[in-house]
Amino acid sequence: MNGLLARTTNFWKRPRVRIVFWAALTGLAMGVSGLGLPLEDGMRNMRWWSRMHSSDKQVVVVQQDDRTLDELGAIDVTHGNDADMLRRLFAAGARDVYFARSFAKRGSVSDDLKLVDVLRAHPGRVYLGATPGDDVGKGNYAGALPLKEFRKYAGPVSILVRHRPLNLNVQLTYSSDSAVGRIPSLSAKLAGVTNNSDDLFFPDFSISAASVPTLSYIDVMRDNFDQSKVRGKDVLIAPAATSLNDVHRIPGQNITAPGAFFHLIGAETLKRGIPRDYGWFAPFLLVMIVIATGLGRGRMLDVYRFTGLVAVLGAAPFVLDYFGIQVEVIPALAVALVAVIRMRNLDRVEVAGETNAGSGLPSVQALRSSGDLSSRILVSLKIRNYGAIIGSFAEHVEAQLAKEIVRRIRISDESVLIYHEGGMFVWLSSIRSSFDLFENLEGLHRIVQNGIQVGGIDIDLSFNCGIDSEFDRPLSSRVASAMQAAEEAVRNDELVYQHDARKHEAQWEISLLTSLDRAIDNGEVWVAYQPKLELKSNRICGAEALVRWTHPERGPISPDKFIRIAEEFHRIERITRFVINDAVRVAVDLERHGYELTMSVNISAQLLRNPGLPGMISEILATHGLSPNRLILEITETDRLDRSSRTFQMLQRLVQSGLRLSIDDFGTGNATIDYLRYLPASEVKIDKTFVSSMEGRKDDLLLVQSIIEMAHSLDRVVVAEGVETAQVLEMLTGMKCDLVQGYYISRPVPFRDFLDFVSGRRARLIG
Repeated sequence: MNGLLARTTNFWKRPRVRIVFWAALTGLAMGVSGLGLPLEDGMRNMRWWSRMHSSDKQVVVVQQDDRTLDELGAIDVTHGNDADMLRRLFAAGARDVYFARSFAKRGSVSDDLKLVDVLRAHPGRVYLGATPGDDVGKGNYAGALPLKEFRKYAGPVSILVRHRPLNLNVQLTYSSDSAVGRIPSLSAKLAGVTNNSDDLFFPDFSISAASVPTLSYIDVMRDNFDQSKVRGKDVLIAPAATSLNDVHRIPGQNITAPGAFFHLIGAETLKRGIPRDYGWFAPFLLVMIVIATGLGRGRMLDVYRFTGLVAVLGAAPFVLDYFGIQVEVIPALAVALVAVIRMRNLDRVEVAGETNAGSGLPSVQALRSSGDLSSRILVSLKIRNYGAIIGSFAEHVEAQLAKEIVRRIRISDESVLIYHEGGMFVWLSSIRSSFDLFENLEGLHRIVQNGIQVGGIDIDLSFNCGIDSEFDRPLSSRVASAMQAAEEAVRNDELVYQHDARKHEAQWEISLLTSLDRAIDNGEVWVAYQPKLELKSNRICGAEALVRWTHPERGPISPDKFIRIAEEFHRIERITRFVINDAVRVAVDLERHGYELTMSVNISAQLLRNPGLPGMISEILATHGLSPNRLILEITETDRLDRSSRTFQMLQRLVQSGLRLSIDDFGTGNATIDYLRYLPASEVKIDKTFVSSMEGRKDDLLLVQSIIEMAHSLDRVVVAEGVETAQVLEMLTGMKCDLVQGYYISRPVPFRDFLDFVSGRRARLIG
């Protein structure tokens, strides 16, 4: 089982397998999310444009155009006008008449009766449009049906249209649900197709809308038209006036036309055969098969194969369109593109990294790219004076020097494959015992000390070695450890240094701890201040003091890390004293500038068990002359605060001395209303994880609201952390939260920047 697990792990760590995986994930994401739909529709429109052809002219469109409304002197036609229209069309020999508009609202009584009379005279030959109406959010549902008295003689047809992203295309339904059951779509009824599913289809927009025969509504009303145009044909009456808001761009065609043309073209599409839509998954799967089957063939998916793949993906939809088959190829193209680009980059890296140009040996990069596991010890040998040796020769001798080094390594470690990079030589030793390997490397050192002759010149070499024997890690990770161990050997002047991840971490933490006092003294550790805004007055009323450490070599060190280490080794008191002293000094300095603000400082639960804490704080307050009620001590309820009498007495002592307590990160632990009643805290700080996610998570919004109400019921001041947007600030204001802090107000900044911020804000308020 372990062997199978190891082989499976190794398989998934192969770079080409990972490339195929990420390419597949990209294609799946595009297919499922629909991100590629605009591109898909753009390609579809181009295909339609390229094979544009004329309509079969079996349907005539009568347009209720701007001229019609102008000559009628109306903003819309009436049901009485429609009745007159129907009489003239049927008198001219029209077969059936379809209205691409709603008849859900009543007209005048006389007009409605007039229309009913005409419909009764021609039962089953008129079809009236049904629209979404007020049920537009219900999907494929025609909520606005024609009036009941109209439906008695005329059939309802759905004129619902699904617009695609960016309005680049449309799809039509075969039928829609309604209050009277399934009703056919206008296009399906016009084509004589029965299909009661919710499926959608693309109209074939290669049928030119400009070739459809049209008449003006006003001309037909006045008998001013050629009756032969409608004799024996279906007639589609379309709202076409600008004011009726039903004019759209026809996909694939450089024209605009009434929405009724979607249904007319859809009907002509259905007459030629039911379209079949196989979506995106079939092309995606085909491309995945092509890519995956090339995994074992070395360099794969070259330019020619990729070009052929793209050509097939581009041409296939064009050919399939002629047979009424639709496919989506963008997810498949995304797979091919990601796979090819990544594969080509990998090929270039592998070609460049397989061989060291100077020595002719395999490059260390080959090991760095390997996800394989190995039960052999990895050795890294560093030539200390390698650069000086190579640079001292006028001609190129790197290959000769490397050859001599390899020959000596193989004296006792035969047949090993040695990798080279700069002054580093790396190999997987065939010697299984660490003790035997150490002896072997000592013997190698004695051999090399005798010197190496290159180009007739004796060269003195000096080297150090690092080894890694953590067999459960891939070679790509171990090679860095072995090379780092060799560097450690050089620094410590040891012949061999063995990498140990746990030892390195412990050494780092110990060095971090021992340098903490020095860091405080020389200014590496400093205090940042984040303002607290009072919502009622819209003024800065205080700040939280936050410790920071900027290491000269490692840069900013996370407070979570060095505070955890300080607590673990009982050195938190020094940091706390430093922060409180700086916060109190700053509060006094602010007072001299005319700002009477409170200062909040985090107190570790560990310190609450230190009897010297009240005295330390009192001493600092007295030194700077600050009133105790201006200092707020923040304790974290997630620290499993000890409720023993000793801890409770400490809290009482702090409060009795005039200090104020705040419960920090409230909501992340197990605090209840009893917890709030138990602690002598005057302030509650809601954890930022709940505040920052209020906009998108209703449960967090309700939690924040309940905390505010609960705290206010106990006369506690509420502070919300993590305010990062104006929307969250507005929501907290509505909840009557007292104070807020977060990046939207200000990030934690050095004191001088904090003073500038407070001064600038007051100036804006006064101005």
